Amino acid sequence: MKNFCWVLPGLLLAAGAARGQSGYAAPGFPMRPVGRPRPPEVVAPPLASPVLPRFWHETDASRQAAGRDQFFKFVSEQAKYPPAARPAPDRPQDLLPTGRILVSIRVRANGSVRQPPRIVRRELARPEADYPPAAVRALDAEALRVLGALRFVRAVAAQDSLLVPLRFITE
Repeated sequence: MKNFCWVLPGLLLAAGAARGQSGYAAPGFPMRPVGRPRPPEVVAPPLASPVLPRFWHETDASRQAAGRDQFFKFVSEQAKYPPAARPAPDRPQDLLPTGRILVSIRVRANGSVRQPPRIVRRELARPEADYPPAAVRALDAEALRVLGALRFVRAVAAQDSLLVPLRFITE
């Protein structure tokens, strides 16, 4: 037994320097990147909406029209046709999805939009199966990005809902 105690440390020293396992990091320690570093992802700054009036509650027609115009002006300035919906350079024959997307948003009493807004219906120029799925998802993501950032004035009601049409057209 006495000889065995000296054999184990000798075997460990004879094995040489320890090498790290690839793909493993001890808990709490970050892994080192292997290979080329990835380029940083370009992240768009979060969209900041002005506080918009709840025009659908207005009884005065002129104030309702002014609030509606302010709302749609903000939405039309922010919603752009997403580059991800355009065909890839190697597939120029793919169609560009155009049409209208109806999105339901729920507005809380504090004026924020309950996340996430919900796509109710797509009214595209052609059947949805004619377009690449990634292009349709890009239109949906753009609609949710813009409408999810909306802010409205506070109200007494616990929660309101609003159906917003967004039209995507190409030039």
